[in-house]
Amino acid sequence: MAELNSWVVEDINRTTPNLSAIKKFSTGDRAGLRFENFLHEYQIDLILHAISEIGIEYYEGDDKAGGVVRKGKLGPNFFRFKSDQDEYFRRTRIFEEIFDQRILGLVNFFPRVQEVASKMFSLGHGVAEHQGSRMMNFTVRVLPEAPIHRDWMPGEDTGLSFAPQIKEQFAWNIYLKTPKSGGQTRIYKEQDPALVDEESEHFEVAPRVGDLIIFRTTQAHEVLPSDGDRLTLSGFFGTTPEKLLFWI
Repeated sequence: MAELNSWVVEDINRTTPNLSAIKKFSTGDRAGLRFENFLHEYQIDLILHAISEIGIEYYEGDDKAGGVVRKGKLGPNFFRFKSDQDEYFRRTRIFEEIFDQRILGLVNFFPRVQEVASKMFSLGHGVAEHQGSRMMNFTVRVLPEAPIHRDWMPGEDTGLSFAPQIKEQFAWNIYLKTPKSGGQTRIYKEQDPALVDEESEHFEVAPRVGDLIIFRTTQAHEVLPSDGDRLTLSGFFGTTPEKLLFWI
């Protein structure tokens, strides 16, 4: 008999980790995982102060549904610079140093994200590279909303050398600021965004400061409109036969 209400985002507590839920997510039977209080309040304050000193860049950019929206980013993401890869890698070299010194030097959270993912799949980890150049490992993102879409690097015409190795792709987000209302991530059981309708099975996970959320980006998903800032540390990782690869 099929398990009832299995398409959910399971909460994972530090003191009593739900190993069964982690296993079910790794095999595709859960919408996602939320690691509660992944960052403490004082760590978030340190990161927010560092971000405020560096400054968020706001710009008008394409979204994956074909529209143009106002976005806020600190650090490059490949989708924005897919037509100018040299600029992406130039910015990556700059922001790697900035992030190492001014964010990770205060709160070195990224190795913990990698460790959580590695344990989930019993694989080692590394940052993806293209022809000897490292991809950006994470970005800071202000995202008021996002239309229904899916993210699948091997299915995009990017020319990135590591893309064909990817077997599954995931997103991770740590919430630094949450809006007054809205801003939920809605994850559908359907993979094709074109087939999503009002009857499509889905789960909505509300943003909570300090939590880490991981979900498969090959599931159709969206971010519901929000009232107020929705600020995250964000990135992707993918499974390969040898290890996990991280990028953004």
